[in-house]
Amino acid sequence: MSGFSFDLVERVPERRRERKVTFLHLVGTAGPYGEISLKITSSPREATLVGDGLPGATISNPGTPYGHITLDERTRLTVGGVTARLSRNRRALRKEDRGISIMLGGRHYTYLSGPTGREELRDSERGPVVRQSDPPAGVMMTLIVLPDADATDLALALVMQGADRLVLTVGGAVFSGVMSFLNGSERNM
Repeated sequence: MSGFSFDLVERVPERRRERKVTFLHLVGTAGPYGEISLKITSSPREATLVGDGLPGATISNPGTPYGHITLDERTRLTVGGVTARLSRNRRALRKEDRGISIMLGGRHYTYLSGPTGREELRDSERGPVVRQSDPPAGVMMTLIVLPDADATDLALALVMQGADRLVLTVGGAVFSGVMSFLNGSERNM
């Protein structure tokens, strides 16, 4: 398949009751995979990806107080019914080493801040498969799906948009570590 790019825009829930439990709802048309929806809810604390042409995916953490899903020991990530294992080198200084390592079935991925400063999902064998780009005005984010990517790669990259990715930068990693220490909470990955 040839590569493509698409935009994700925020959809504000119409009903007040739904707005109370929805932190963020992103929608878009992912090229040949059709319409997709990524919703981050506060009850239950999870981000859920739904799309006709993509495997279902969720990321959750019951300890996340509000906002994007915290990445720590209690984080649960599933794509297409397969549970992933997450890890991260918390003390790494280089961008490449600070990435989030994801083992999903027989695949090994790294989600990191790439050489251009944009986030990307890399497969250990195929290299980058999905990357962020500068979004135009009125768009939350633009994703570039590279030719080697398949539906599982895209589903994983999309559901990771629901995670707290602040830890990918040095400043974010320091801030996250300090906050984790001050809160006496579980270690962030």
